[in-house]
Amino acid sequence: MCGIAGILTAPGRAVAAGALDAITDALLMRGPDARGVFSDADAGIHLGHRRLSILDLSPGGAQPMTSASGRHVMVLNGEIYNFRELRAELERDGHAGWRGSSDTEVLLELCERHGVEAALARAEGMFAFALWSRASRELTLARDRFGEKPLFIAETPDGIVFGSELKSILAWPGFADEADDAAIDLFLQLSYIPEPLTPFRHVKKLRAGQLAVLRPGERTVTTRAYWSALATATEARRAPLDEPDVVEAIAARLDKVVANQMVADVPLGAFLSGGIDSSLVVALMQRASSRPVRTFTIGFKDEAYDEAPYARDVARHLGTDHTEVMLDWREALDLVERLPEIYSEPFADSSQLPTYLVSQVARRSVTVCLSGDAGDEVFGGYNRHLFAIRQERARRFVPAPLRAALGSGLQALAQPRHGGLLAGLQARAGKAGGLRQLGEKLDKLGRALGATSDLELYAGLVARDGGRIAGDRVAASLADLDAALDGHDLTLAEKMMLADTLTYLPGDILTKVDRAAMGVSLETRVPYLDAEVFRLAWSLPIGARIAGGKTKMVLRRLLARHVPERMFERPKAGFAVPIDGWLKGPLRGWIGDQVNGFAARYPRHATVARQALADFLEGRSHDHHLLWNVAMLQGWHDHYGRALRR
Repeated sequence: MCGIAGILTAPGRAVAAGALDAITDALLMRGPDARGVFSDADAGIHLGHRRLSILDLSPGGAQPMTSASGRHVMVLNGEIYNFRELRAELERDGHAGWRGSSDTEVLLELCERHGVEAALARAEGMFAFALWSRASRELTLARDRFGEKPLFIAETPDGIVFGSELKSILAWPGFADEADDAAIDLFLQLSYIPEPLTPFRHVKKLRAGQLAVLRPGERTVTTRAYWSALATATEARRAPLDEPDVVEAIAARLDKVVANQMVADVPLGAFLSGGIDSSLVVALMQRASSRPVRTFTIGFKDEAYDEAPYARDVARHLGTDHTEVMLDWREALDLVERLPEIYSEPFADSSQLPTYLVSQVARRSVTVCLSGDAGDEVFGGYNRHLFAIRQERARRFVPAPLRAALGSGLQALAQPRHGGLLAGLQARAGKAGGLRQLGEKLDKLGRALGATSDLELYAGLVARDGGRIAGDRVAASLADLDAALDGHDLTLAEKMMLADTLTYLPGDILTKVDRAAMGVSLETRVPYLDAEVFRLAWSLPIGARIAGGKTKMVLRRLLARHVPERMFERPKAGFAVPIDGWLKGPLRGWIGDQVNGFAARYPRHATVARQALADFLEGRSHDHHLLWNVAMLQGWHDHYGRALRR
């Protein structure tokens, strides 16, 4: 795992002294072990690299790396998991004279021999890379299929600047750009900015599964897809396979994927929450290992939010070398004001706090951790997927006007001012992990029932602003996906799963884990994000993934081969933190200051933000998510907003 950065200018144009160093060293935590730069001012190309040494710790793995022929130069962030197989293929084709044993060298020589797109089709891994061709004077930027590794690209007066994080772009001397108001509104609704948007008009994230080919002197970036999750899923659904055979194929493939992802020249472990996804990953790791696997979890001194006992039971059963650290909320609270700096882009999924803390714990012992992320997106694990199945049934029997009326009633009932039955239910639900915020859930359900299209329904379930920020901005952002899905025979649950894979997964889940782990120089790997596992999962009908009121049936069946069902059959609970209690308690003064600062900066949203705070503090609403979004955006402005031109 590393950080990459660079600039492509007009040929012969001078780059300010120290500029390449600045954008490269902004990524220090992604690569604390070494740094390297490559410059060819006559050609207009400058590349920087920060190294976190994982494979081939020798100088033979250093970057920027030049191919054996000297024709290409590469900087890579990530890992190519099947590099040993690819290396053997290259050797059979006659390549010799390897200088080291790194996956970067294999990918570089593969690109040179077969071309970038052919190499991308064969490479299995998580990555973002830049490849400079000296002969054609072309720079190719590419990102992995699902978006595990980030890549930001800025169109500036000096040329095209790119980096692994937004902080790299912001380190470019004199960088300033106009704000993208649509992106900011989406952030306030979703808690993240969806790809390809950023807070800046002329800075974009390269989308998952895409590449861009740039030439010196160009000021605009054109991208194209080399792989599509949507196409892969819809093609697989058109030719469903026999369920038992597919489940066994998934089991065999996951065995291979986990084994490949356990290859490292540094200590390796896994995050373990005790849930289905991480427990299965750890079970497969332990089966592939000749010694106890290192596993890590954090627990909190609050029973409503503490899943450490579940992880402890699974670790004991599997025989892992388990590390459990118990924290109180003071450790998390102390981190709150650092979050905008750590993420360097507006980001407000509150589980970023425990994710960073567990990464800190793991980094004391290992340099690489496998995680159970993406099991929900690939195998159908969110409550909204289950809701979608029930909603489709309801559509057959309940007319649309009646559903809309029921939705309005639920939204009204969700407000605490109605008291009575709901107040009592909420008090009791506070002790159950899956029902901590009953009012919030009822409000989302009410808005979803009133939706007039599938993706509008999805937007109502994922938006966290109660529909008060820029109206239907989230639904509008899904218009292209809605059009792409038209004509495909997919269920509502499958449409939601694809929307999650294309938006929520790269924008929220993978961003959260990447920045938290990289903030402590820890590499994370995600076995469920394997293209073949994804294809196999989508060759199953939805009824094989979600059935009998239960999600992720395939993973449940596989985990039951390793762990007793009593250890994992329980209501789904996320990696939650008590944001609502904090904002009414120890962070009450802080949130007031953040809202006031936000209102001054965004007068168009000032009334909504101030009313949300008043209603929340007086118990009339469940607006803690919106307020957290406001606070994280204001904190980001405090750290990085100087680069915004308004």
